Amino acid sequence: MDLLQNFASPAALFLYAAVVAGIVLLCCLMAKLIRWAKRRPAGAYFFLALLPLLSLFPIPPAEIKKLQQIKQEQVKHEQEAGEPPPDEPIV
Repeated sequence: MDLLQNFASPAALFLYAAVVAGIVLLCCLMAKLIRWAKRRPAGAYFFLALLPLLSLFPIPPAEIKKLQQIKQEQVKHEQEAGEPPPDEPIV
């Protein structure tokens, strides 16, 4: 019973209510932002520019190195296959 009393304290209940209210408020604001972006093309571009800033988990440097190695291997395979590099189109 002591364990339940710690979770039912006024401070804990206030914290839970604040977290729930914050999540609801965040969802409402995101919904309004999406509606605003759909009505205005410039708003959509602005919204898309902000999305990368909302990323909570950055890409670790080890994964970036792996991606760079994969790209280098693809270039090597293309060069070994004897394919000529693509020419730029004449405009």
